[in-house]
Amino acid sequence: MTIREAKKDKGWISFFYSVKFTILLLLLLAVLSIIGTLIPQNATEQEYLRRYSKETYYIFKGFGLLDMYHSWWFVGVLILLAVNLTACSLKRLPSTWRQLRQTKKDYARLGVYVTHLSILLILVAGLIGALWGLRGHVTIEEGETVTEMILDDDRGARLLLGFGVRCDAFKVDFYPDGSPKEYVSTLTFTEGDAVTLDQVRLRVNHPITYRGLTFYQASYGLSTRSSHILVGVTRGGGSNDSRSLQLTRGSIQPIPGTQDRIGFMKYVERAGDMGEAVMLVLFSPASPPTSFWLFRRISESGGQRVKDYTFTLKDIKKKYYTGLQVTRDPGVPFFWLGCALLVVGLIVTFMLRRPERRQPAEHGEV
Repeated sequence: MTIREAKKDKGWISFFYSVKFTILLLLLLAVLSIIGTLIPQNATEQEYLRRYSKETYYIFKGFGLLDMYHSWWFVGVLILLAVNLTACSLKRLPSTWRQLRQTKKDYARLGVYVTHLSILLILVAGLIGALWGLRGHVTIEEGETVTEMILDDDRGARLLLGFGVRCDAFKVDFYPDGSPKEYVSTLTFTEGDAVTLDQVRLRVNHPITYRGLTFYQASYGLSTRSSHILVGVTRGGGSNDSRSLQLTRGSIQPIPGTQDRIGFMKYVERAGDMGEAVMLVLFSPASPPTSFWLFRRISESGGQRVKDYTFTLKDIKKKYYTGLQVTRDPGVPFFWLGCALLVVGLIVTFMLRRPERRQPAEHGEV
């Protein structure tokens, strides 16, 4: 190897512990963090398909953008930044320490290394959380208790929580256009027969931590098992031939006295200005199935005519389930220690800095 080639190789190696490489990695992490903020992380497949097309969902999933903070390339960027900061500090610390021992002043220069150590601890916290953290979810209907979680992995394994979580109540508020404004779960934590944390409110972006596990409000929905509707069915327009049928979502029941059947397929909270609505399907032996929307507001004004029947939506008994994201991050103590050292490093850097003495001006200078 020639001297020129050796210098070239050394130049490439030196780039990896240079400040330029540090700035490049920080910018890359900033861009990745923005992407992770814009794209919801670790949501359910149904939620992603409501937001994006099927093709977009599989593209995001293939590139690891739906769980990017645990992806190998994000962890790799963190490791590179940790190595870069360590190399930069070790390269410059000996000469800085020799100067401080000789001059016995300007100890503010040590604040930079304390700051580097704090950033390393924060990066270590992120790596620990990514490699040894725990992520999963639970789904709880109102009034029910769960004692295990489903892990967010390819196998969907179940893990015992070691305690019980009960959903006492669930409430959702809507904007005028029908989109959810806020949804809140009221939870109670139990161990055996004892209540250890009673009726705490869990809201979006306001998690609850219990025994090392952190619970986030992630989703909600209408229980298909416990919710039902009451539909009035009048045949031929005569009030004497009226029936009331109780239907759960997905169920199909015969209309008494006929060969026809009616099924309840879908429910929406807000259908524009028409209020609540359900999708029903009428099955007749002599014709294809007929699907239609039955609106609460139309039912109040007489009902909806479909073929030889008049349908009215008499009542809706709703029971929600709440979807909770469950995480455990063993790197949190390192994160807070890193934050504390970061404050110390900034104080040392800016508070202990010796003011520069201005040289006296020569005679005649301004």
